[in-house]
Amino acid sequence: MISHKYKCIFVEVPKTGSTSVRAILGKPLRPHLNLWENKRLMESYWTQRGGRKNRILECLYLTLPKQRRIEIGQRQFATYFKFGFVRNPWDRVVSLYERTEAQQMRNEMTFDQFVDWIQYSSSTCVHSSPHRYQLDWFVDSNGKVLADFIGKFERLEEDWAFVAQKLGINETLPHRRANLRKRHYTEYYTASTREVVAKKFKVDVEYFGYEFAG
Repeated sequence: MISHKYKCIFVEVPKTGSTSVRAILGKPLRPHLNLWENKRLMESYWTQRGGRKNRILECLYLTLPKQRRIEIGQRQFATYFKFGFVRNPWDRVVSLYERTEAQQMRNEMTFDQFVDWIQYSSSTCVHSSPHRYQLDWFVDSNGKVLADFIGKFERLEEDWAFVAQKLGINETLPHRRANLRKRHYTEYYTASTREVVAKKFKVDVEYFGYEFAG
């Protein structure tokens, strides 16, 4: 999401505390866009919403030559602080399976079956495009990381404190949609399903330095 108030772009990777961050930054223009999609959005459209003034500016902005809009968007994108959070893939797969919206799915498949079925880090979530890995939310079309900071869900409060300081925000994260799971994520896995997740999400495991039960 793009916040002009705080001059930042927040990458909303589902199941990483996004709801809590949005409670502070505000409602996204379009939810769960990756950084590359946000960049292209800024290079094409007037991305501020709300009020008659912005509706007029939105129409006027589209009259500018395409190259001019690209130049404006690129400068804006470069100056905004770009950040997001990721989560241990083994824990995140459990969270995707246990999410409230997946109740019907849980009635149709066991967790072991879910692990065999899942192919994308965005599976069971609604997105404009599928994301194979969490890292995909942070890179351009050539795989170059565009983010200024990628924090971890496992140290969310600490990493949010760093982001908040950068943005000049004096608010701690509210606890939205708290995890009511009674079992630790490691209790869901067998040796076999543990290895399946390790292979399917190898890029995230290696790039972000995650370990099972780490």
